[in-house]
Amino acid sequence: MAVNREPRSGDEALALATAALRAHTETGWVAVRAAVLDRVRRAFRPADPVVGAHELGEFLLSGDVLVTQLRPAVDAVTGVSALAISCATDEAQHLETVVVDVSAGYGVHLPSLGREVRSAVLQRLRTVLGDAAPQADQVLVDVHVADVSRALSRGGER
Repeated sequence: MAVNREPRSGDEALALATAALRAHTETGWVAVRAAVLDRVRRAFRPADPVVGAHELGEFLLSGDVLVTQLRPAVDAVTGVSALAISCATDEAQHLETVVVDVSAGYGVHLPSLGREVRSAVLQRLRTVLGDAAPQADQVLVDVHVADVSRALSRGGER
């Protein structure tokens, strides 16, 4: 008989979770996938600050706040919805990378969509970070298409 108990360490908890997920068939994983991803997205992760600048000088902006500012800019691009956004900085807290996971509309030209998302991100970075915003050639903006949805097709409803 199996005994339910709390795992003693993070490694043990990860091993138990991995074993439980492996026990699911592909259909079973599909059934639990949304709930698992939702919990991961809600987990607290401290955000590195990002340097910004305005007329009074430099300031530090929480990475979480920056992501919150970028999300509506990405969602404003027709045919796309932001699923996840993350930022990485160098040792001096200057922005180096923005990774945007999106759901794209079915039939949308993905290279064009990627260019539009990159442009929207760079424009919002200039607005939020001011003079400290990196130029297009100074920051890597990666756009990953993680999902395709008919609801997001150009001309379709969101």
